[in-house]
Parts: sequence; C-alpha cells; structure tokens
Amino acid sequence: MRDKEPVAQGAKARPASPVGTGGSRTIFVSAGVGAMPRHAFQIIAAALLLALVPGCAGQGGYGFGGGNSSTSIDRIVFSNGSGQANVFIVAPPAPLGGGIPPQGANFIDRNGNVITPLPVVTVNAQGVKGSQSVIVPDAVFTWTAVLNTSDLVDYVSSAGGLQKPCAPATSVTGNLLPDVSPFSATPVIWVQQSTGTYAPLAPQQQSGTVFVSPAPENLVTYETGKLNYCISLTAVGVGGVQATTEIAVASSP
Repeated sequence: MRDKEPVAQGAKARPASPVGTGGSRTIFVSAGVGAMPRHAFQIIAAALLLALVPGCAGQGGYGFGGGNSSTSIDRIVFSNGSGQANVFIVAPPAPLGGGIPPQGANFIDRNGNVITPLPVVTVNAQGVKGSQSVIVPDAVFTWTAVLNTSDLVDYVSSAGGLQKPCAPATSVTGNLLPDVSPFSATPVIWVQQSTGTYAPLAPQQQSGTVFVSPAPENLVTYETGKLNYCISLTAVGVGGVQATTEIAVASSP
C-alpha cells in the first residue's frame, strides 16, 4: 500500500473564497485550517463574522443614500391609514355630519390650549425613485392645504379607483373662505405628538404622516344641494418634488 504523503509543517493553505464584503473590503481565510483545532477555527470564524457586520449593516437593502432626510426622490405617492392609495374621506362633525374623533384623542391649538377633538383621516406620503418605484424610506415632506372652490376636481371614493366630483367649499357666513394652511389660525392639518396629542402642523414642519380634519363647521359648509366639499392637500419633498391629493369632507363615499 502506498504511504500517505506527509503534510509539510508550517505550509499555508490555499486562500479560500471570499467570505463576505463590507464596502470595498474583502476578507479571505488564509490560516492553516486543515491542521487547526476545531475550537480555534470556530473562534476565528466568529471574529470574522463580527468584523463583517458593521460593513453590511449600513447597506439596509437600499442603494441610493438611505439614512439621510435629504435623499432626492422622483415622485410622491399617498395612502390612507388602511394602506389604500389616494382614498381620503373624512366625515364632518355635527351638525353637518356625524364624524367621530379618534377614541380618547386630545387636540390642542397653536397656543397649547385644549380644543374639541375632531374627526381626521390619516394621510401617509412616501417618496419613490426610479422606474422600479423603489421606496425612499427616510423621505420627509412639508405640507399645505387649501379649500377647493372648483367644480372640476374629483376625489377617489374607493379602493377600486372610482372617482366622484368635488363640490366647491362654501362659506357659512357668506364671507371669504378661511385659510386652512399651516400658517393659519384655522388649520386642517395635524400631527400626532409623542404623547398621542394632536397638534396643528407648524409651517415648514416635516412629516411623513399627517392627519386632516374638516374645516371649522361654523365657517365652511356644503354648497346647496351638494353632499361634500374637498380639501386639496399638497406634500412637497426634497428638491421641490410635490404631489396633491383631494380630501373629501363627506358623510359617505
């Protein structure tokens, strides 16, 4: 029988295939694994794995600048609290409708004073980039709103994309309609604080999610014979990319 050839002492093993990358780093196993005790090999393998984790953790599956709110986007998409795209309907409170505020919610005005809770609809905005509509996870937006006075605007009334016409908002007093932007004393855009309290969105405040309420019912109502009015809500992203959706104030879709 042919004797086995001896293994040369101190010989280096052939470099193994790369075990991982972290940025531009490539790590090879070049120790003499064949002659190494198993427990020692396990210790080195664990050390290599720990060395790779920081380099990989920053990737996050996101290839164009994650972790920075200044990331550019190509367009903005909207969804409601149920994940439905562009379906935003909020019932007005009495006497115009039967809208119900979030259970147990507290609302404050710009001065921090507690006010009567309002029914709201959740509006989420996401920035997307590229032809594959890759979501930019850290995109944030500024917001504004205006009461719609046109009869040529539609809102989406169902998840199936059915559209219905928006009736113009009408002044209760016959005077000019109120300003409902974040700069006004009669806002309709709210954010939820860490305490759960709803507060008016401040001018130029950035958020990925806002809550929209009907306009004050003592100032705005339906046009005679109509059953809705709309609030045009606009989100503006980094670089000036913006999109507008219609919030229908109506007791039914």
